[in-house]
Amino acid sequence: MPTVLTNGVKLRYLREGSGQPVLLLHGYLFGADWWRPQIEALKDRYDVVAVDLRGQMGSETTDDQAGYDLWNQAEDVNGLIDALGIAPCHVVGLSMGGMIALRLALTHPGAIRSMVLMDTSAGPENPENAERYEGMRQVVEASGVEPMIPALPPIFLADDFIAAEPAAVEAWLQALREADHLGIIRAGRGIDAREDISDRLGEIGVPTLVIHGSEDVAIPPERAEELAGGIAGGRLEVVSGGHQSNVDRAAETSALIGDFLATVSSTASMPV
Repeated sequence: MPTVLTNGVKLRYLREGSGQPVLLLHGYLFGADWWRPQIEALKDRYDVVAVDLRGQMGSETTDDQAGYDLWNQAEDVNGLIDALGIAPCHVVGLSMGGMIALRLALTHPGAIRSMVLMDTSAGPENPENAERYEGMRQVVEASGVEPMIPALPPIFLADDFIAAEPAAVEAWLQALREADHLGIIRAGRGIDAREDISDRLGEIGVPTLVIHGSEDVAIPPERAEELAGGIAGGRLEVVSGGHQSNVDRAAETSALIGDFLATVSSTASMPV
């Protein structure tokens, strides 16, 4: 798979299809490959790019923790957009990817044509969750990812998906076993250190769809309501999935994204 050097980091990406560009930004502990249902649904009409973010899956792990700051990762993504010549693009971001998309919209509004924000938040991490997650990362530092494997599926995926798709769940867990654990640790700390940007949502002027899983235990659904309410014209769609709703509700979320893009791709004005 191709890579691009941007903002001092080498990022791996997928690119398929043709048409207006759509950039997919994954959630923590996943990667570009986990957008496959959405890529298949969109590539006949759009130029679809999915990227592995800094320190995760096939992208480079850098040494400086500051590089994993979400504002800096927005610069990573903006550099990717410039390198691939896809501005302005539709940006779909899930969880961490949505947090980065929000910051990209605030710092580089001309790079974005529209946004889909999935299972994400403009607010800070819940302190109790942050303490729990840091404890998990310290275990990974000391002993690798294996001791944490049993705890991960219920955090990220809906119960019915875990029961119905054991092979898919195991494929994800195996990818984590093979991933760079330092990248996982640093990316997680970058997420948990984020500040509250809820008071800046009114600065975002692109059409925005918010999708959130009703069973999301990592980010409560009320955070989605705050997002949709804070962005002018923002619209909220709730699906029955968990935190990784593009995976455990792939058909439903792909349809929602496709319908939204079909509407805005013909009406959204080109940012200047």
